[in-house]
Amino acid sequence: MTPMKPANIAILLVASMLLVIVQTASAQEYSIVAGVKPGDQFTYTVTGSYPSNVPLGEVPAEVINAAETQFFTITIANVSNPNVGYSWKWHFTNGTEQTGDGVTNLEIPSESVGPFWPIVSANLTTGEKIHPHFGDQSMFNKTVMWTYSNYTRETNWLQTSSDEQNNQTAVTKFRTVVSESYFDKQTGMLVSLSEQTYYQSPSFTTTITWKLAGQTAWTSDSQGSYPPTPFWTLPVIITVGIVIGLLVVALGWFVSIKRTQARRKQLLKKK
Repeated sequence: MTPMKPANIAILLVASMLLVIVQTASAQEYSIVAGVKPGDQFTYTVTGSYPSNVPLGEVPAEVINAAETQFFTITIANVSNPNVGYSWKWHFTNGTEQTGDGVTNLEIPSESVGPFWPIVSANLTTGEKIHPHFGDQSMFNKTVMWTYSNYTRETNWLQTSSDEQNNQTAVTKFRTVVSESYFDKQTGMLVSLSEQTYYQSPSFTTTITWKLAGQTAWTSDSQGSYPPTPFWTLPVIITVGIVIGLLVVALGWFVSIKRTQARRKQLLKKK
């Protein structure tokens, strides 16, 4: 049998590595799954704020729009992983509204079209990237239980901070953006977003908040919904017990001091 040449061995090794990479990428691709379905609707309250002494030309349009918003509604139109198509309605406090269609790409955010980007893959967990392959490589900090009116749901918490340039105004500005957001774990939909932006030259701060006000994607009986966390959990019972014990000890100490003082007064009177 003729020995294989080193060049051929190298080619085989490279081919094997490429095959492994392709297989891994394909396996990861299947983890990007939309958790929403056509017909699901989500309504958000949106607020924005900026200093009154800052010229409007210095403030990004997204902040001005948020400050003038009454509500924002998104309705899922179609799902073809990794794309989620939707229609949207932006209703402003002056009674006017804008409507349109958009697409959010769960894998490549830069390919998304429309005003609503905060949709991620379903069932992501702590430490997983919100966009596994491209774009923002931020990871969820942890999963928490989000309390609704009469139930709770697992919700992924994401906290980020970035320094960037803002090109939305006439003058390019440097800014630091600090964001805290929560996504429903099963559907990947935004539940809450709070964003503070700190600008330089001139120095001022803007804020934008999005809060889920209503939705049709789940109920208290849906998969992933749980009863409210009972108040009298074991840690709470232990804490209350410790506090009561300390109060009893303190009260006993106080009563003992008062009795001692009373006895001393009686002894002084007898003398």
